[in-house]
Amino acid sequence: MWVARYPVVIGTSGTQGYIFASNKRRENVGASYLVARVEEAWLDGALAAVGGRRGERLGDGPVEIVTANAGGVSALVEDVAVGRELVAWITGRALLEAPGLDVCGAVGEPVDEERADGVAEALRLARSRLPAVRMARPGPQARFVGLPVAARCTSSGLPARLEMSLAKDGTKEPRSAASAAKLDAFEKALRRLINKMGLPPRVETRRGVEKDTRESLREVVDYLEDKAEWVAVVHADGNGLGAVFQSLGSLVARDGYRGPDYPDALRGLSAGVDKSAERAFQDTVWELGNAVDAGGGPRYRRVAGLLPILPLVLGGDDLTVVCDGPMALDFAERYLTLFARYAAENAGISRVLGETGHGLGACAGVAIVKPHFPFHSAVHLAESLTKEAKIAKEKLGPDRCALSFHVLYESAIADLARLRANTTLPDGTRLVAQPYVVGEVGDDPDGWARHRHWTDLRRRVAALERRDEDGRVLPASQTHDLRSGLFLGRKVADARFAALSTRLGGSAVGDIAGDDGSPFWSHDEVTSTGLLDAMDAVGFLHASPEART
Repeated sequence: MWVARYPVVIGTSGTQGYIFASNKRRENVGASYLVARVEEAWLDGALAAVGGRRGERLGDGPVEIVTANAGGVSALVEDVAVGRELVAWITGRALLEAPGLDVCGAVGEPVDEERADGVAEALRLARSRLPAVRMARPGPQARFVGLPVAARCTSSGLPARLEMSLAKDGTKEPRSAASAAKLDAFEKALRRLINKMGLPPRVETRRGVEKDTRESLREVVDYLEDKAEWVAVVHADGNGLGAVFQSLGSLVARDGYRGPDYPDALRGLSAGVDKSAERAFQDTVWELGNAVDAGGGPRYRRVAGLLPILPLVLGGDDLTVVCDGPMALDFAERYLTLFARYAAENAGISRVLGETGHGLGACAGVAIVKPHFPFHSAVHLAESLTKEAKIAKEKLGPDRCALSFHVLYESAIADLARLRANTTLPDGTRLVAQPYVVGEVGDDPDGWARHRHWTDLRRRVAALERRDEDGRVLPASQTHDLRSGLFLGRKVADARFAALSTRLGGSAVGDIAGDDGSPFWSHDEVTSTGLLDAMDAVGFLHASPEART
C-alpha cells in the first residue's frame, strides 16, 4: 500500500553570531556545544518522543533521518503530525536551554513519487520555507526585552537576568539569559570536546604530572582568552559542496545512474564529509602535538599538556578553530592536506563525486590577531580570507586546496578589501601574492600557481630566518629596509634587493626571488611579490630544520 512521505527540515540561523559574539572563550565553547545539541541530544529526545530511532527507514519506524549535522536536520515522515512534533520538540528545547539561538523547522508537501528526484525537490521546497517561518515569529532579540529597566550583561549587552560569580575573588557580574546558558553549558562542552578532538581522559604535562583532560582544557580556554600573545581564527570550507548537494537530486535522477537512491546518496555524502573533516582535524592535532623542533623538543607550545586549540565549529565541510597564533598556519595547511586525502578515500563521497568527474578540495582563511581583538571581527576576517582562497578553485578546479592569511598588527576593524587595497600600489602591483596552493597543483595551463605554492612561501620564510654562526644571515634592519622599499615601488624594491644580494651573496637571498633575480613576477599583466607575505609569516610558519641550514 502506497503511503505519502513528507519532508521535515530543521535549521539554525545566525550560528556564527551566536557562537562568536562574545570575546569570552568559555561562552564561545558553551555556545558551540548548544548549537550541536540540535542534531545530537535534542534530536535523540525528539525521536524518542515519537517512537523513532536513528538509522531506521520509513516502514520500520515513523521517521527516517536523512542528514543531521551542522546544527540542522532533514528527515522524512509518513505522518504530518509526527513531523510537527519533531519540529516542536527540538525548537522547544532550544527555547529552554539555549536562549538567543534561532532554531526553526518546517514540514513540507508530500514527495511527488512520480518524479525520480521527488525526495530532493520536496526537501528543497521545505528548506525554502524556513526564511518565511523565521519572519513569521519574533526573532531571538525580541525575547530580551529591556523594560522594565534592567542592568546590562557585561558580556552580551543584553538585559541581565541574574548575577554570576565569575572572577576568582567572587565578584558578581550581571549576565543575560543567553550568556548564562552558554556558561552553564561549558562543563558539558568540555566532555564533547574531548571526544571531538580524540583526546585521552588524562594527559601528561611538561613536568610529568598527569592531569584530568577537562582540567587541562579549562586552562587552554583561559590561555586563549587573555594569556596568548597572538590568537588565530582558522576557518575552512569545502569547495563547491553546496552546489553538489543542490544538484544531487538531478544527478541521481538521470538516465543510466547506477548509484544509491537520493536519501542514501545524501546520507552517504553528508556522513562522508563529516567523517573526513573530523578525522582530518584529529589527525592534524595529533601530528602537530607530536612534532619536534631541531633540538628534539616540542615544536609548539603546550598548555597543561595540550596544544592550545579549540574547534568551535566542526560539522559538515565547515571548520572554525581558535588556536595559538604560532601554530595556526601549520595547522591550516596540514588540515587541508588531510581533508582532501580522506575525502578522496571516502566511499560515500566518491560514490557521488565520481559521477561529477572531480574530487573534493577545501580552502581556508587564517586571521591572526591579539587576544582582545573583537572575536566576531576576527571570524569575519577569516571567512573573507577563505573566500579569497577560493580563487584557486576557479583557477585550478574544485578538488584543489588553497590558503590565505593575514596578521593584524593594527587595532582597527578588519576589512579584507581595505587591507588588500593598502598592499596594492598605484600601478596595480600587488605586494601580497595570496592565496597559496596547498598540496598538488594539478592542471595549471595558465601558470597561475607559479610562485604561489605553499612550499614557495615556506622557502621564503626559511630564507628570512636562516642563521649562521654570527646570527641571522639577513639582519632585521635589512629586512625592514627591504619591506619599506616594497611600498615605494618595484624599481626601489628591486634596487634594494640587488644591493642586498651583492652585499650578502646571491645564495643568501636567492630563495626570496621570483623571476630574473627580482622578488617580483608577472602573470596576466599583474605584477606580484610574495616577499611581504613571507615577512608577515615569520614567527607564524614553521621552517623545517633542513630549510634552515
